[in-house]
This record gives sequence, structure tokens and C-alpha cells, in this order.
Amino acid sequence: MMTLVYFLLAIAILVFVHEMGHFLAARSCGVQVIRFSIGFGKEVLKWTQPKTGTEWVVALVPLGGYVRMEDASFDSKPLAARSWIVFAGPLANLIFAAVAYSFLFSADRQEPQAVLGQPPVGSIAAAAGIIAGDQVVAVDGRLVRSFTELRWRMAQALVGEGSDQIELSLQHRSSQVREVRLNLRPGGRSESGAEGAAKASYAADPALAIASIGLLPLSQSVKILRIQEASAAADAGLRVGDRILQVSGEPVFQPETMIARVQASGGRPIELIVSNTNSIGSTPSVGSERVLIRPKPGADGVYRIGAVVGADVATVEVSDDLVTAVSRGVSRTWEMTVLTFQALGRMIVGEISWRQISGPVTIADAAGQSAGSGLQPFIGFLALISISIAVLNLLPIPMLDGGHLLYYLWEFVRGSPLSAEVQDAGRRMGVALIILLTTVALFNDFSRLAGW
Repeated sequence: MMTLVYFLLAIAILVFVHEMGHFLAARSCGVQVIRFSIGFGKEVLKWTQPKTGTEWVVALVPLGGYVRMEDASFDSKPLAARSWIVFAGPLANLIFAAVAYSFLFSADRQEPQAVLGQPPVGSIAAAAGIIAGDQVVAVDGRLVRSFTELRWRMAQALVGEGSDQIELSLQHRSSQVREVRLNLRPGGRSESGAEGAAKASYAADPALAIASIGLLPLSQSVKILRIQEASAAADAGLRVGDRILQVSGEPVFQPETMIARVQASGGRPIELIVSNTNSIGSTPSVGSERVLIRPKPGADGVYRIGAVVGADVATVEVSDDLVTAVSRGVSRTWEMTVLTFQALGRMIVGEISWRQISGPVTIADAAGQSAGSGLQPFIGFLALISISIAVLNLLPIPMLDGGHLLYYLWEFVRGSPLSAEVQDAGRRMGVALIILLTTVALFNDFSRLAGW
């Protein structure tokens, strides 16, 4: 229930920001705004502004919104004014994202140290000579202060640029910095094994790609971050904050290892050594207990215990002064926007699967998880989705802002607008494309739920 609440709250905020961009631009150009609506369908709340006559509406279906302007007032404006009004919606979303990122960068925050654990045998990182305790100083010459920044730099290289080689600057304790090159496609050969797994997974989840390469934060145990109601974890009495030291007698340091062992259990009971103290290491000690737990199969047939787990890593406090935070907020918004366009472009040419498009179900789940983790993760989620809304609306598809801008570009080049017949045909094509994209997104959502 709370997941739905957070999802609707996120959509309402971002739709309001987008439509407010259109509204303020229209008012600045002297265009009469008839209605400002959050949502579609039946009116739930309505207020008419006395001086302007603008209707402010909250409608029943809160999955969008619109600003309705007087046709004659809008059409009489110069091409530059009309283009500005249309572009102002996506621009407002980008400004919101920049402000949100600036706030996050200025706030004191704890992030995992960029210290690496022992890479799995056979991984790209292991082949490159990376060992436990190596600290990443820079990625392709760009400095990183935490594992979070490492993940972002890697995402830029993998998703946006499709890089086949990434260079890490590493320091082991007090030794000199050494350079290590990760070859994602060694020697130009076709991809296979660990290389193929990493290259195949980066588009779906950069964090998963980094793990596939073998880059993992140095972890002492596996920590429980969240527990689902009526799950095997809840039945066994596990608590948020518990540290899992062993699974079936074997030490575990990484969440991926524990998840694999749970999935391989086949529903047979497994024994966990759990500590609710801050003890370090995988050896049972005072404050640890043995917990017998029976994983349950999900709708997809995969066995789970119903707990979100993460690496128990050392953290570093990171923050920026106001000027640096604003600069980084603007830069991150620009980089994320470019990254999103690059990913879409690679989808079009077939380098990234269309299965990576997410719909409302996946977004709702992400909204719930981020809100459950605290205010800062939720603000980060809002910034990311705000950029996605801006990029989506700038696509040159009729019915979207980008489609209108495409019409205006034609008008600028030819000196006259497209005919009503051509614009009507474009609208029909735009509706068909939007329905297609929505269908693909929903299919992907339910495929993930079903485990296809």
C-alpha cells in the first residue's frame, strides 16, 4: 500500500513540475491558460483563480497532467514564443533534477568506501590482478571518493559509451598508485564467459555489471536491509540490521553469494549464523545465534527468504560545499540526460535490448524501496525519474513536446507550418507509438514479476 502511495506522490510532484514549466512560460509570453490539471478524468478538486480565470484541477487518474491554453492566444504568438512554451516543460524537469542533486551533494552522507573485495575466480577483475584491499582512486583518469562514485563512473563508461576497456587507478594500503586496465573484450575476440556476462548485463543494471566484472566492495558480512511481511525471514525472526556471517556452515561476505545459496536450496532448510551486534568477521561470537530458515518459492519458482540484503562495508563521509554541490548537481543532470539519450540510441541500433524499458510497476517498486530507505534515496529517485520524463518528452514523437518542437523546426526551415492534414496524421502516428512503448514497458514489468 505504501509503495502505491509513494509512487503516486512521486508522479504528482514530477507532473506538477513539468506542467508548471509550461504554465510559467505561457504566462511569461502573455498566453491565456484555461486549465492546469494534475491527472486525467473526473475532477476531484477544483479552484478557479479569480484574476486570470485559470482552473486549477486535481483529477481522478493521477498518471499525468496537462496545461490547456486558449488556442487563439497561443497560435498568435511568434514561433520563438511557442517553442519556448513547449520546451519549458522538459526544462523544468531538468532544473528540478539539478536542484535535487545539488541538495544531495551538499548534504553529509555516508557512502561505501571504494575499497574492493577479492574478485571471484575467473572474473575480469581477477584476471587483471585486482586483490582484496585495493582502493580505487580514479576511473579513466576521473577521481572517485567512494564506491557510489565508482559505480557512476563505470555506468557512464559501460552504458553511455559502450567501452571495451576501462582503466582503474588503484592503491593498496600505503603503496604507490598502479594502473590496471579491464579488458571487457580482450584482444578483440568475440565475447564469452565472464566478459560476455558483464557486457550483457550492463544495460539492465550497471551495479550488476560491475559485480559481473568482479568489482565488489570489501565486505565483512551480509547485512539485512529490509524484511518483507509474512516472509520466511520474518517467520524465522530475522531483523533489519542483523548480520549474516555464515550460510550452511560456509562464511559469506557478499550478498550475491548468499542469494545464490538460498536459490540453490530447493526449499530445503538452511542454517544461518546471525549476529545482531557490530562484530566483525565471519566467525560466530558472543551475540551470534543459529537460525534455521526455509526459503519459499516465488511466482517465478525462484526460492527466496523475503529479505533485502547488502554488503556490510566500511563507509566514508562525503559532502561538498554549496558552490561545488550546485556545480556537481548541474553536471550530474547533464551527464544523466546524455547517458539516457545514449542508452536510447543504442536500443534503436540493437546494442541494448528493449527489455530494459521500465513501466509503472517497476517505477512504483523503485519508489517504495527508495522512500523506505530514507529521504535522500527518495530525492535521488525523484531526480532520476524527472530526467527520464524530460528525455521522454523531448523525443521527436508527435503528441509529445519533442514532436511539437519538430513541427516548429519545419516551420522555421520552410517558413510556414505543416498542413492540418499532415499534423493530424502525425498525431495518429504519435498515439500509436506511445501505445506501443507503453505496451512494451508493461510487458517488461510483468515479465520481471513472472521471472521470464
